[in-house]
Amino acid sequence: MREGCRETSHQEHLKTLHADFKRRGFFDPSHHWKGQLLFWIPLFFASYVTLLLRPWGLWSLLAAPVSAVALLTMGFVGHDAGHYALSRKAWVNELGGQIAMTVLCGMTFGYWRVSHNAHHAHCQEIDGDPDMQFGVIFSVYPNSANWHTALGRFFLRIQKWAFWPLASFYWVSLRYDAIRNLFKYRRDTKIDRFLLPFHWGLLVVLPGFLVGWQATLTAYLLLSCLSSLMTASVFIPNHIGMRRVQGGEKLSYLEQQVTTSRNVSNHRWFDFYYGGLNSQIEHHLFPRVSHHRYRAMRPAVRALCLSSGISYHEASFYRALAAVSDHLGAMTAAYVAKRKQQAPSTTEASAAPSLAANTPSGR
Repeated sequence: MREGCRETSHQEHLKTLHADFKRRGFFDPSHHWKGQLLFWIPLFFASYVTLLLRPWGLWSLLAAPVSAVALLTMGFVGHDAGHYALSRKAWVNELGGQIAMTVLCGMTFGYWRVSHNAHHAHCQEIDGDPDMQFGVIFSVYPNSANWHTALGRFFLRIQKWAFWPLASFYWVSLRYDAIRNLFKYRRDTKIDRFLLPFHWGLLVVLPGFLVGWQATLTAYLLLSCLSSLMTASVFIPNHIGMRRVQGGEKLSYLEQQVTTSRNVSNHRWFDFYYGGLNSQIEHHLFPRVSHHRYRAMRPAVRALCLSSGISYHEASFYRALAAVSDHLGAMTAAYVAKRKQQAPSTTEASAAPSLAANTPSGR
């Protein structure tokens, strides 16, 4: 009964906060994304062409970060579109998401939207959150599938140190998943299958014929690796190392979304780099709000958590990254501890037949 009362109380407080935010216009359609598209798309192609023509030297050092941030920003536009935060018109969100995420980022927006909304509904639930299934080599919770494969066990011992360098190659997994999704999730990728080839055509095939394959592949690899590292630095600290929800555990919506998420504190001038997702708690509570409005919502959400007795987690960029590494190291320690715990029982089991063989039969 006490849990039911607490959940009801959380719902009432969240309703009150929602009404206040609605009155203040936070849920109104925003035109911020239009400015992002108009500014960053031309800048992306200009910087990418510079990379194609000057893949090495000073120009590449200047163009590569610009093109990577532009691509990261397109991911944020697609992210808002996936939550129907660009417009109240469904076709506007579909168009914005397909252009930003499928054509420019090389992902499948249709399936990503389904998967990401499942992540929101089941945040940090081991059996329900698709983002908890963290690839084939890294482990983010005890006794994960990675513990039971040779490749997973190998990386488990070094994942604390290997994670961030390997994050530069996250794009390989994203591109592979995009192509796989076209065949595996046909219903959700009806539009993506016509648009995804434009990504490869615009960024690889056409430049390859015009400026040469060596320059093209160098530029594409540089852009992909740098944007992958940036993407990981934005998205990975949001939940890794935060509370995990075990099967059968009952939490209110407010408690689950807040305690499984981490905010990153930084100067507001750098919010563009995070796409507003450094306010991850606010985003999980109100996903249909345009991302540039989340910072203004922080004080009220923090006050609600304080009055409700719910921990509101916020860390600096450095501490957030360090927390991810610490958590990966803790998973390694948990695996080693389990192996040591199993070792005595294994030894006893193997010794039992020998003992039986040396025991007189009693005849």
